[in-house]
Amino acid sequence: MKTYRILALIGLTALMAVSCFNQEYDYEKKVKIDTPANFTISVDSMEDTVVLMSPRTKSYTVKVTASSVADDLLTLTIGSDPSKVAAYNRSHGTSFEAVPGDAFSLTKDQLLLPRYNKVSSTTILTLNSAAMPDDNTARILPLTITKIEGSSPTSLSQADSTFYILFRRKGLPASGFELGTGTEADPYIIRNQTELACVPRAMKSGQKTYFKMDADVDMNGYEDWIPANAASPYDMAIDFDGAGHKISNFFCNADAWPSFVGCLVGSIHDVTFEKPVLDVNGTPAGLLGALAGTADGAEAEVKNVTVNGMKINVIGTSEGVGGLIGTAYNTTFSNVKVETDILDADDDHKVPSSIAGVSGVVYGGCFFTGCETKGSLHANQRGGGIIGYIRDTAEDIKVEKCSSSMTIVTESQNAGGLIGLAYAPKLTVTDSHATGDVTTLASHYAGGLIGSMNGTSTIQRCYATGNITCNGGNHNGGLIGNAARTTGDSLIEDCYATGNVTLKASNGRMAGGLIGVIENKTGITVRRCYASGDIKSEYSVIGGLIAFAKSSTLTDDINFTLEQSIAWNKTITCPTGSPTTWSSGAVIAVSNVYNTLTDNYRRPDMEFADGSEVTPSIFDSPNVSAAAPLKDALKVKNYYPYHGLAAPAGSTISSVAKSLGWPEDVWDLSGDAPKLK
Repeated sequence: MKTYRILALIGLTALMAVSCFNQEYDYEKKVKIDTPANFTISVDSMEDTVVLMSPRTKSYTVKVTASSVADDLLTLTIGSDPSKVAAYNRSHGTSFEAVPGDAFSLTKDQLLLPRYNKVSSTTILTLNSAAMPDDNTARILPLTITKIEGSSPTSLSQADSTFYILFRRKGLPASGFELGTGTEADPYIIRNQTELACVPRAMKSGQKTYFKMDADVDMNGYEDWIPANAASPYDMAIDFDGAGHKISNFFCNADAWPSFVGCLVGSIHDVTFEKPVLDVNGTPAGLLGALAGTADGAEAEVKNVTVNGMKINVIGTSEGVGGLIGTAYNTTFSNVKVETDILDADDDHKVPSSIAGVSGVVYGGCFFTGCETKGSLHANQRGGGIIGYIRDTAEDIKVEKCSSSMTIVTESQNAGGLIGLAYAPKLTVTDSHATGDVTTLASHYAGGLIGSMNGTSTIQRCYATGNITCNGGNHNGGLIGNAARTTGDSLIEDCYATGNVTLKASNGRMAGGLIGVIENKTGITVRRCYASGDIKSEYSVIGGLIAFAKSSTLTDDINFTLEQSIAWNKTITCPTGSPTTWSSGAVIAVSNVYNTLTDNYRRPDMEFADGSEVTPSIFDSPNVSAAAPLKDALKVKNYYPYHGLAAPAGSTISSVAKSLGWPEDVWDLSGDAPKLK
């Protein structure tokens, strides 16, 4: 029984095998490619005539279809056959020329037609208008099958195996823009390099011209930018709306005023510049304008502008180079971010004065809100992270919510992390900070926030954390280097500095952890501030908070007030000593007799040493006022140091600040060191 069943199964299996062997599959019923065969090239979504502005490109998907299938893989080579242009012209009564070879490209020129299929693989055809003649005349591209490889017998039908494409480059109108008329209601539309390059020639004297970007634009390779509005009367106004788009690789090396717009009158806003480069040779310069606004009242605005990876290569010594603007009048800067390196291009230490991350020189009526800079700069003098030089002006200058991490180096004086020199009669700086190191190579007036300021100034809720290094000179401070020699009530309130202040040269003196010098200035108040950096000089006159707070004589009343402030410096020292009679102090090195000094403290474990051996060990100094002046018993030689009171052992800056009642809606006192909220 078992043997019978096995034989039956074997017989059934054999029968099934014969049946499968004789089965006729569907693909065997198809008509195979023999001779002749029809192969048709198709291009998806092809227009009757392709029309493109330069330098635009457009791409299409290309494939081949067969009228019947083959039982072998076929390889189809496609390309242009210029010899077919004449045949096309004869049959159509036309006179087209061939599209230039560099005006089109294929991602691959061989397509695969798998066996038993009628549709090939695809390739991408790209048409490039930049390589087309600019005569606005159409050319023809005969796209054809030039070769078929495979074992199946085939032949080509010449009529079906070529696809003809008409292509022309669209010429620009006289304005240089395809869209728009340059008015507020109908701005010129910018979509490519050609249109952006037309901005200078589209600006007109006596009117404002409007531009709006509609695409990111790469200016790589364009080296002929000559800024408009670079000569008096500066009456070519502009409104340039980047609409959130990017301009990449902008380059300008114009002989005069290299910039986007020579004098910016109007507005540039909502745009990002990626890796722009300016080559500056003995002329004012700035990415957006060498000048913004005018002395006779024309206004300018820079808003929502971002600059990434900019290089400004400087040769020569002409004043006024800025990351955005060289010199500004009546200009508002708001929500701008600038990353730039402003370099001594030939490394000869001959560089311009008044260089800054935003504006090199600033006159009246300028406002800075939400400005942020990073990178580095090298100036002769007056270098700053936001502003290099605020000139003497009757109008207010305001800086609020601004910051800089730029590394500042000047050959000589007036270097500041935020502002180099402020000569404004009225300056207000609030809620701002600087974190970059500041170095002067051969002179003085260096500060972590401001190098030197004059006039009536209000500095509130600001800080600096960079180190200050001076290779000579004096008047240097962790926050402000110099606040001297003019009159006017001023306030420095709720501020701090944490950087070290180091004077390297043998003639270096007057270094303070917060302020270098307050001199010949009436009505200045410093309140609720602290400094924690180490102070070191090779000469003398160093103070934990202030070096000098004096007038021409120590008994003049300069109405200086220091209250509820803290010197938390670990080390204050002149290590090499010097033959001098100047004093140094834990809080103030040299103070007027009649200053008002109230409730100021020093670090309890401060290391204090005056190498000249003129200043003895520090001691507690009682509060000072006109009614209770500094006494001769506290005099060191001819000068009066002020050491404040030692904080309790084991205390922190924050615990001392709490005991003084510092407002906790301004200060975060939760850590060891207070931070501004």
